[in-house]
Amino acid sequence: MIGIFRVRQLAIIAIVTVSFIFIYSAYNVHDNSGKPLVEGNTRTFKIPSMPRPATIPSFKEPDLPFKVVVTGQDADRDVRKNGEKKSGAAASNLEGQTCRIPKLDINGSEVKGFFFKATPLECSKNPQNWLFIDGANNVQYIESRKNAKCQGSYVTRKSDQTNIYTPFDSLPAGNPMKSDFAVVRCKDGQQKWNGILMSVVRRNDQELLNRGSLKSPDGSGLNVYFLGFDSLSQMSFRRKLPKSVKVLEKVFDAVVLNGYNIVGDGTPQAFIPILTASTEEELPLTRKRFQNANYVDDVYPFIWSNFSSAGYVTLYGEDAFAIGTFTYRLKGFRNQPTDHYLRTIFKDYEKKGGNCLGSEPLHKTWFRYSREFMQVYKDMPRFLLMHQSLLSHDDINLVEVEDEDLATTLLEMHKSGELDDAVVIAMADHGHRFAKLRETHQGQLEERLPFFAISLPAKFRQTEIGKKMYENLLANKDRLTTPFDIHATLMDILHLPKDFAMQDTSKRSLSLFRPIPEDRTCSQAGVDAHWCTCLNWQDAMNTPEDKEISQKLALAIVSVINRQLKDVLHLCAKLSLKELLEAKKLVPNEGLLKYKNVKDKDGFVPDLSGNTKTAFAHYQIKLRTKPGNAIYEVTLFYDFVAKEVHVDLSSISHPNKFGDAPHCIISQNYFLATYCVCHDKVASFDS
Repeated sequence: MIGIFRVRQLAIIAIVTVSFIFIYSAYNVHDNSGKPLVEGNTRTFKIPSMPRPATIPSFKEPDLPFKVVVTGQDADRDVRKNGEKKSGAAASNLEGQTCRIPKLDINGSEVKGFFFKATPLECSKNPQNWLFIDGANNVQYIESRKNAKCQGSYVTRKSDQTNIYTPFDSLPAGNPMKSDFAVVRCKDGQQKWNGILMSVVRRNDQELLNRGSLKSPDGSGLNVYFLGFDSLSQMSFRRKLPKSVKVLEKVFDAVVLNGYNIVGDGTPQAFIPILTASTEEELPLTRKRFQNANYVDDVYPFIWSNFSSAGYVTLYGEDAFAIGTFTYRLKGFRNQPTDHYLRTIFKDYEKKGGNCLGSEPLHKTWFRYSREFMQVYKDMPRFLLMHQSLLSHDDINLVEVEDEDLATTLLEMHKSGELDDAVVIAMADHGHRFAKLRETHQGQLEERLPFFAISLPAKFRQTEIGKKMYENLLANKDRLTTPFDIHATLMDILHLPKDFAMQDTSKRSLSLFRPIPEDRTCSQAGVDAHWCTCLNWQDAMNTPEDKEISQKLALAIVSVINRQLKDVLHLCAKLSLKELLEAKKLVPNEGLLKYKNVKDKDGFVPDLSGNTKTAFAHYQIKLRTKPGNAIYEVTLFYDFVAKEVHVDLSSISHPNKFGDAPHCIISQNYFLATYCVCHDKVASFDS
């Protein structure tokens, strides 16, 4: 009995050993990607695992009218190269949303020729400023002008068009100014210098002092530091202010809204909804060419008044006197709208013009003034809104000269703690409206998709309610949002939300701090068709031209698949197109493409006589390959101008996979199993 058992035991061991050798050799004749091992490799077993074709087909690219760019997973690793998709590649987030926001290429072939490096400002070539404001907000004289004598006038507001000038005979060093703004005339021997000084001087009137007791019991207590920039799309903001964007995103953890869509033409149509939750047309008449026009502060419910009522000290400023948001077409303010108001001094500044305040770039003075406001009132809640136009309104490149200074200002304020309790917002009113860029397809989209970044302070995000608000903000970054929503968001700072249920799209203003529905439409959000950037799927088989393009795209997809298989064609069959099942393209709505400009003086009536040609489109192609009858669904990006098709491998889906068709490769490379039909399975599909 023992002998028989021993024989059986040895037989089992022998069978297992032979099986192991067979499996080991079949695995080891190829490396982990399915490539044959080179001569001389220590793993030299030659037992084949399956029948091979008589000849291994070669890989040859088809003749196509465009270049195919492949991004995403590679054939050896189930990862993304460099961790990211190439800009312009088809994005998976196009699915599942009623509003599909276009994913623009920052260096798109249609627009890249418009951008170049701007000439730096040369303010230092101007005569050196004799006076400056030090870190304690005191007036100081430069060392070489210690003996200078200065006189001038403090400048205060009389109306939006006129100022009051109060003379002074001396300006002692080491003392603060008595008012925010001064025009000065200095003399040192025979030398003379004229200049403008700006510095935040704390108001100590009773009305402001009384605000300390007005804090809202359900408010966040957070400050608002809100910087606006004219005519910068999200793409242009990233092109021209990359250091600042990096600080916002990496240091402040700011969330950039990819679906932030304008609702009208020009700066007023950006800020009126933010500040009032209404459009200009919905509010009482304020256009100054009409005799019965109202002052805007008499009839507009500005949100800074809500902040004042909640105990905040307020500041509003613009740097372009001639084209002020509320004074160019509109009647302006009867009374000074906020506690500090920059329009007052820019009447005098525009007499000088340029982008320099003497020997200093104006934007550096601008940023310093914003810091002073946050410092001077550090014992009170603060609301600051400053909108800058001079560098970017008429030039698509010049704004880059302030990138370093803006990034430095934000970093210094972060390090000093000046923004520890502040909601920080950096935004643009719209993209460029008048440059040649605007005449392109991408330029049209960029005009409608301005930059908008918002951050919540880190300490607040650690609270229970702050955590919820931040999570919702992140979730909303790719949803359709508008200036109306910013009003609701600011109101949530004044009165913290208690209800975090999905917001009702019957309301036009939805807070970023609460859930916004994925299926929100432009109509629900208050965006007219010609401003709406949401893309729509259209049949790409309707016309002979469309059908030909779709057929070429299908061939390109099969070529991309075969490119992944080219090193394992000894295992897997080369595929060919059997049938184009369906083709759709994602394109802008007709109203956007026909929009040319506005017909009326106020920007309310659109001129829809334009005929902008689409320069790019996303396509969805559904096809069947042979052998194997595999169905593939692919989303890709076609740049008509560059004649490039971008295929992201991660966007290729295989809804009828796989059976045992890829059995020869699946254990070695699961990624390639999506495409592989093993040679020994070809006959079963052909029968």
